Amino acid sequence: MAFCSNCGTQLEENAKFCPFCGTKTEQTESSTVDTFHTEEVPPARASGILDTKMLIWSIINLVACCTPLGIASLILTILAKDAASAEKEAKTLKTAKTCNWIGTIGGIVYVVACFAIGLIIGFSEVFSQGL
Repeated sequence: MAFCSNCGTQLEENAKFCPFCGTKTEQTESSTVDTFHTEEVPPARASGILDTKMLIWSIINLVACCTPLGIASLILTILAKDAASAEKEAKTLKTAKTCNWIGTIGGIVYVVACFAIGLIIGFSEVFSQGL
C-alpha cells in the first residue's frame, strides 16, 4: 500500500500520478524491498474542521483592534481547514494566531496611548486656565 508523498492520498498499485493532487509517484523495485522495514506511513491528514475559537478571535481582532491583521488571520483560519496535511494546517493556524496576537496587543497599546494623550491634553487645559 503506497501513499502520495505530497498529500497523503492512498495510491492504487502501479499508479504513476496521485489522483488527488497530480504529484508523480516514485516507483520502487518490489522484489528487493523488505516490506517489514520499509512500511510507508502516510502523512497525517488535516482535520478539516474550522477552528471556531481562532475564527472568533480573528473576527474580534478585525472589528475592534487591527483591521489588516484581523483580515489576514481570518483568511488564514479559514484556509487552514482545507490544508493538505496536518503539518500545513498547524503552520497556517500558528501564523493566524501570531497575526491575532500582534493585532490584539497593537490595539491595546493604541487604546492606552489614546487614553494617556487625552489625559495629558485634559490636564494641560486645566492647568493652563489656572486652578
